[in-house]
Amino acid sequence: MTAILAGLGLAAAAGLNAWVILLLFNGLYLLLPLEFPGSAAAWLSSHGVLTAAVVLFLLEFVADKIPIVDHLWNLLQTLLRPVVGALLMLSCVPESPGPPRAVLALAGAAATLATHFAKSTTRLTSTAATRGFAQIALSLAEDVVAVALGALMFFVPWFTWIFLAGLLLLLIVERRRVREALAVLFFRLKHPRRALREAAAAAASVTAAGTAGHEP
Repeated sequence: MTAILAGLGLAAAAGLNAWVILLLFNGLYLLLPLEFPGSAAAWLSSHGVLTAAVVLFLLEFVADKIPIVDHLWNLLQTLLRPVVGALLMLSCVPESPGPPRAVLALAGAAATLATHFAKSTTRLTSTAATRGFAQIALSLAEDVVAVALGALMFFVPWFTWIFLAGLLLLLIVERRRVREALAVLFFRLKHPRRALREAAAAAASVTAAGTAGHEP
């Protein structure tokens, strides 16, 4: 059970930033290789995967702070992050009688997606509230929180129960915002930044028309 909780914890943290968690995993694997008895651990710690994680982390560090680019990047991560979460889960759990590997992989992917959806909802709310000016600070905070959460849930696996229960409760309570965030993510609704720009343009047009109407 401890291995499953550690895997779920790392997978959940990957929903914030999969690539920084892969780097954390590689550091932990170097220090504590026996804590990762799963079949996927050797592959995730390979030189090729580590190099890819560094490159993708740097790309995300930049892309996540650029309007429009961050939206497209986040959409791409909806496909990639659950894969990383599933592999992290399989790395922590040994090959032994117990839950089928497919079930464990799906659980890891689900934990990653849950955090990813919560992150998307937070981004939508913060963008609407701050007109996008908090983008850089929020992105940096997410990276720090991802590493802190990943390390905490790895070394204190029982905390994973608390985090996942709180996350599930949040998604249920804020389900309307979550649906809106997903609709924006998949281009079914306008992004708040675009809506704000259009509203500003419309207000400027009305002001210009009113000024012109008052001219002699």
